[in-house]
Amino acid sequence: MNAVAPAGRAREPHFGLLSVLAALAMALLWFAVQKAHYLTDISLASYSDYLWPRRAGLIPHLLGGTLAITTGLVQIWLGLTGRVAALHHVLGRLYAAGVLIGSIGGFYLAFTIPGPMPYAAGLFMLCVAWVLTTGMALYSVRTGRIEQHREWMLRSYTVTFAFVTYRLASYWLRRWIRLPDSDLADNIDILLAWACWAVPLLLAEPLIQLRRMRQGRRPAVA
Repeated sequence: MNAVAPAGRAREPHFGLLSVLAALAMALLWFAVQKAHYLTDISLASYSDYLWPRRAGLIPHLLGGTLAITTGLVQIWLGLTGRVAALHHVLGRLYAAGVLIGSIGGFYLAFTIPGPMPYAAGLFMLCVAWVLTTGMALYSVRTGRIEQHREWMLRSYTVTFAFVTYRLASYWLRRWIRLPDSDLADNIDILLAWACWAVPLLLAEPLIQLRRMRQGRRPAVA
C-alpha cells in the first residue's frame, strides 16, 4: 500500500477551491468595509435610532460572526486539502467560539428587533441553523467521523456566510431594482431573512453529495 499517497494528494494544486475562496474573501472584504463603523465608532450617529438600543446584541453578533467567517475561510482550505495539523485544531476552536458568541447576539436581535414577525423568525431560524450545523460538525469530529465533519463544516460555513449573502443580495436589489421604502422593500427584507441561508444550503447540499459520490468511485491505491 502506498502510504504517501494522501500526503501527495494534499499538495496537489486546487485551483477551483482557491477561486471559490478568493471570491468569498472579496465578498467578505466588501462586507467588512460596509459594516466596520459599527465596531470602530460605537455611537448613536453610527448605529442610528434603529440599532443603537440593540448594540448589546449587535456588537457580539458582529464580533463572533467576523471571527467565524475569517477563520472558516482558512479552515475550509486546510480541511479540504488534507492539511490537518495544530493550526487546524486551533482555528477550529476559534471558529466554534465565534459561532457561539455570534449566535447569542443573533438570538438577542431576533427577539428584540422591531418589524414583521416573519423577518424576526427568519433571523431566529438562521441562528438555529448556525448552531445546529456547527454542533453537528463538532460532534462528528469528536466521534472520529472525519468525512462527516468536513461535510457539516461546509454546511456550517454556508450558514455563517449568510450574513454576507444577505447584505450582498440586499445591496444589489436596492441598487439595480431601486426598491422604494415601501411594503415591497419590507417584503424583500423578509424574503432575504430566509433566503440568505436556506437557498445557499439547498445549493450546497448537492455539491456535498456529489463530492461524496466521486470519492466513492475512486479506485483503491495498491
